[in-house]
Formats: sequence, C-alpha cells, structure tokens
Amino acid sequence: MHSLKLNVVIITAAICILAGLLIPSLTGLAFALSTNSVTASVTVPNNCITALSNTAIAFGTIIPPGNAPTTNLVTDTNDGNIEANILLDGTNWVYLGNSFFAGNTFWDFSSHSAGVSYTYNTLGLATGNLINTFNQIANSASVNLYFGVSVNNGITQSAGAYTQTITIENGC
Repeated sequence: MHSLKLNVVIITAAICILAGLLIPSLTGLAFALSTNSVTASVTVPNNCITALSNTAIAFGTIIPPGNAPTTNLVTDTNDGNIEANILLDGTNWVYLGNSFFAGNTFWDFSSHSAGVSYTYNTLGLATGNLINTFNQIANSASVNLYFGVSVNNGITQSAGAYTQTITIENGC
C-alpha cells in the first residue's frame, strides 16, 4: 500500500511540472524548473519586385506608314525594399513567318499624342542585355511608362496581327 501512495505522488508531481508549475515540496520531494533560450535569426536581402498595372497593350490597326503614339500606359511598381533601375527590351514583332524590328516600338515616361514632335526612346532587341532607362523607382513607388509603335515606309509588311513581348525589369 505504501508503494501505491508513492506512485500517485510521483505522477502528480510530473503532471505539475509539465504544466509549468514549481512544486516547492510534495511529500518531502522538491522540484525546480530550468529555463534556456534559443536565439533565432533571418537575413532579408535587398530585393526589387516588378508589378505591372497592364500586361497587354493593343495598338490597334496601323496602315503603313503610320504609328501609334506613346499613349499606351503601363505602370511599373517596385514592390521591393530598395530603389530599383528600370530596364527594358523587347522581341521583334512577328506574325507567322513575317517580322519587323523591336526598335519600331518606342517608349517614354510621358504620354505624347499623335502629331506631337518629341525625341522618343526605341526599344532594344531582347538579347539578354536589357536597356537601362536611367530612371529609378523608390521602393513602394510607381513610374508610368508609355509605349507606341511605328510601321514605317521602309518596311514592306505583309498583313497580319503581329505580336511582341516587352520585358520590363526592376533591377537592383
């Protein structure tokens, strides 16, 4: 009978310790808790993240020689935690076996209506080396980019619905 009573005391003491209680004395036994800590760390690298407001531009129908002015807006937002450089390039325009140059696409940080004379920036061909626009976006800020396209006299184009991929990258 004495050993049964001792087993109950040990079980009770174990339950109290697991519950985080300090038992000063229980039938002549004393228990104390020991506390240790763990230090954790994490490194968050600098990053810049491109978020675009518009991922499809429709320039419409253009009769050569003609162009669509830089009124087609794409807003580039840097969702990263550091300032970013805006980098651009594009593929050649293609339709079936026909194509014309990426440089026929032009862009600016301002919108320009048809017939307005201005110096525009042409889009470079996608070769893995994006064009630095020398414009920066602060973290959590946005910049507007306006795109246009020209189908000029020097190009004898077959009719078709041409497509191009424009790459906009926030580099940091």
